[in-house]
Formats: sequence, C-alpha cells, structure tokens
Amino acid sequence: MAHAHVLVHDARRERLWAVARWTAFLAVPVLLTLLVVTPEPALTALWYVVIPVLPATFFLSPALWRGICPLATLNELGNRIGTQRPLSPKLAGVLGTAGLVLFHLMVPGRRVLFNQDGLALVITVALVGVLAVVLGAVWSVRSAFCNALCPVLPVELLYGHAPLVSLQRGRCTTCTVCTPRGCLDLSEQKTILQVLGPGRRSNAWLATPFGIFIAALPGFVIGYSLLTDGPLATAGHVYLTTLGYSLASYLITVVVVVGLKLKVSTAIILLAAAAGGLYYWFAGPAIATQLQVSESVSLAIRVVGMGVVATWFVRTWRRDMVTAA
Repeated sequence: MAHAHVLVHDARRERLWAVARWTAFLAVPVLLTLLVVTPEPALTALWYVVIPVLPATFFLSPALWRGICPLATLNELGNRIGTQRPLSPKLAGVLGTAGLVLFHLMVPGRRVLFNQDGLALVITVALVGVLAVVLGAVWSVRSAFCNALCPVLPVELLYGHAPLVSLQRGRCTTCTVCTPRGCLDLSEQKTILQVLGPGRRSNAWLATPFGIFIAALPGFVIGYSLLTDGPLATAGHVYLTTLGYSLASYLITVVVVVGLKLKVSTAIILLAAAAGGLYYWFAGPAIATQLQVSESVSLAIRVVGMGVVATWFVRTWRRDMVTAA
C-alpha cells in the first residue's frame, strides 16, 4: 500500500519520542518483577499513583500515551514478524467491539483480582502483550490492536477527541491508512464520528457499540467507585453492580438526548465531562486512603483533576458552538 507522508521529518523530535518510548517499555519488566516480589506496594503505586494520571493525559492529548505505550511498542515489534495484511472494516468493527467488552471485564476485575493479586496481574499483562505482538504480526501496522482491540482505546477516543494541547504523534511518521476508519493518530477530532458511523446523523448512534459505551460510562464510573475490593467470590456482585449502574446511565442518556434533541457532538462532550469529573471526584478519597495521606491531598486531587476536566469541557463546548454557528 502506498505511503502518504503526513509529517515533516524532525530528527530531534523523533529522538525524544524514542527515549520516552523505550524508557516506558523497559519500565514494564521492572514493574512486573516488583508485582511478584513486593506486590502490595507495587499494586498501590500502579493503581493509585500511575493509573489516575492517565485520564488527565488523555484530556491534554491522547498522542502522549499513544506515543509511549509499551503495548503499542510490542505491537510495532510484531510488525517485524512475517507479512502483514490489511484489516477489513468488518473485522475492525468486531475487534473494536471486543475491546469494549474487554474494558468492561478488566476494569471491574480490579475489585476482585487485579487490585490485590500481583501475580494474576502479571499473567494478564503478559497475555495482553503477546496478543499485541501477534496482532501486529498478522495485520498492518497498528490497525488490529492499538486502533481496534485495545481496551484503553475507547477512553482515549472519548477524552482525546478535543485535546487541550496540540502534540504531534510519536509513532507513524508516515501513514499507510492501515485502519479502515477512525484512526485517532490521523484525525483526533473526526475519529469518534467515524467510529459511530452513519448513526451519528440521528439518534441511531445510541444503538452502536461505541455509542452504548459512551452513554453508559458515567454510570459505570459510579458503580465501580462505590464498590470495595473483595475476594473472587464477590465477582458476581461486582459485575452486576457495574452493569446495573451502566444500564441506568444509558437509559438516562437516551431519555435526555431524545427528549432534548441533543446533537451527537453535544451529548459526547457532556458525557465525557461527566465521566471524567466523576472519576476524579471518587479518585481523590480512594488515593488518599490507599496512600494513607491527609484529606487535604484528597481535596487537591479532586480540584486538580476536575479542573482539567472543566477546562477541557469549556474549551470543547466553545469550539462546538463555533462549529455549529
């Protein structure tokens, strides 16, 4: 397939990205080792220090995490194995839906397994890493894993479709159009609408897999945050709780969107801001408790996190109003 050159070569920028990318990649085996040797502090540092920062980076620019993600690096290493073939639009849709399912399986799984069992997390990360390599070996560039199956991608799409910071991507200095539609690296602002497909022109977007994910996400965040860590035997309760809150969020969204005749871009902005704000509202106390720090730290996390979300919301809302005019 012909290459479409979309970025001007910048050796200094590429070196900086390479340093950041390989630093993140080499940090993974260190983390995995610590999760086995000293699981409790490693799990606390991962889930209550590192992970809470990620949503904020998505609001700033999804290009930041996508440029250094270790799984994306493994996907690229897979590209060096064998001969890749183009990903069909049908298979891209199937893998994208599978990624949404993985998100709803893995995140609640923290409550019954991954927040407490370092070895289980290591095995899961290793399996996902192998999957990234295999998909990179079979299908073109980042089409199958990074742009379809990755369970983090839906959140990147939602938070990053209107980044606060303009940042050139750290991978794919040339474009082979490996992804049938909705490549976040190629066109951040248009990606969500492309993923939603023709349904975006009416309320039919609410019946698409990604539309359902967006509408259900605020409730999912609430449901997960109200739960506490427990044994594997409580998995049924955990998944039913997150499912119930997600369903309630979806139904409320449908009523509001249909009743107020909200256009899809407006609904997406409101839902993204609601999910992000709720995340940091609950994250503050959870982090303070786990790190055993004062309530002032909890308040600071809430203020900073929700401040980023509010800034993103105001800027994106204004841009949407200008576009509509």
